[in-house]
Amino acid sequence: MFDAEASIGSVGLSVRHVNTLKSGLIVHLYNIVEAIMSQAMHSLGVALGSVDPRRWNEHSLREWLREAIVSRTSEGHEDGRLATVFETSSLLLTQTELGPQALKKPSGTWDDKVIATFMERMSVATSMPPDMWVRIAASPKYGELTPLQFLARRRNAIAHGRRSFEEGAQDLNLEDIRALAHTTLDYMGYTADSFSSHVDAEAYLIPIE
Repeated sequence: MFDAEASIGSVGLSVRHVNTLKSGLIVHLYNIVEAIMSQAMHSLGVALGSVDPRRWNEHSLREWLREAIVSRTSEGHEDGRLATVFETSSLLLTQTELGPQALKKPSGTWDDKVIATFMERMSVATSMPPDMWVRIAASPKYGELTPLQFLARRRNAIAHGRRSFEEGAQDLNLEDIRALAHTTLDYMGYTADSFSSHVDAEAYLIPIE
């Protein structure tokens, strides 16, 4: 932990300043997770939109329909829902390439469980060494949450005002944040590689016999 006063060169830092900076690190670390997953979804959407939808495999088509139809027809009158289904179905029948497509994120803030849900839906295979699975497991250190669940909840508490920036990370020292960052960034590295391999191998398409 820090003394009551610290400094960077000639700039004096109080505990209040340091705690605010630590909260900023937590928010920034989560932003990296969100940015990687946003890029992964975008890359998949671009890949899907670059080929004839009739070549999409079941997982790809199901997830495209989740965004294109299910998320847009939960409300409204019957004719409106029918129009959405008709327009979307027509795209599958008449278009050879749809261009970049949007995919629906699972509900909740990005953490390893939400990421795993999306990867399972898209049938994205992951390959991580055994020690990585151990490192992302739930732990008493994080209140029986996984490191990424802890990060997501703490970020939400800070971002939505349930914890101020002065209070958001006051229970964490720099070593705690460094350990959390190493685990998070290593996990996200393997995750990014998994999505990249999925796209490169065209695993979102029906295999050509």
